[in-house]
Amino acid sequence: MKNLLISGALGGLGRPMTHYFSSKGYQILGTTSPRKTATNEKNIKYYPLNLMDENATLQLIDKLQSENKQIKAAILLVGGFAMNNLSNAKLSDYEHMIKLNFFTAINIIKPVHKWLQETGGGDIFMIGSRPLFEGSTSEILPYTLSKSLLLQLTHSLNESSTENNVFTSLIVPGTIDTPFNRQQMPDADFTKWTKPQDITREIYQVMEKKDATVKKSVVKLY
Repeated sequence: MKNLLISGALGGLGRPMTHYFSSKGYQILGTTSPRKTATNEKNIKYYPLNLMDENATLQLIDKLQSENKQIKAAILLVGGFAMNNLSNAKLSDYEHMIKLNFFTAINIIKPVHKWLQETGGGDIFMIGSRPLFEGSTSEILPYTLSKSLLLQLTHSLNESSTENNVFTSLIVPGTIDTPFNRQQMPDADFTKWTKPQDITREIYQVMEKKDATVKKSVVKLY
């Protein structure tokens, strides 16, 4: 059975994605917020973890590596969003967005990238943001800047992808159709939003490609 590591496995995107891959026969190793209670299911094991804690993350990856020979991919879904522009954002707002969107990724990527290298390669997936490529960013400045770090991280990791057989993809959806986003924007046209199923299928298709040369660092879904 192939193993997948999914961070944010109980989130609005993580929950349907976790169950999709479980139904495909994958064993899911899912991290969850320590504040959430989770019961293991068929093909799914949950691990409470504060991804902003570098040492705790390293310890969990060491534990998973000792229990599992290898993983096929890591899908990193933890992140957050906030409205803030240049005039009203405080330094703490930038710090919070960077911690939530970048630190939660880099803390897990560092040990996982090494793990994948040691076991023959695999894929890493992160979630980007459409405003990085088009649309206005002025009202979401701290958020956009934090997501831009993921874009640069993706390109940096892929500079040596042909040597270490580890490929990183930044999946860039439009607004994701989750219960939280619907609650926050009840008057929006949900039909124009990106469905979690579309993101999941795209990741599945990229993951199943044998030839890394046909993979893209940035995959736009809008």
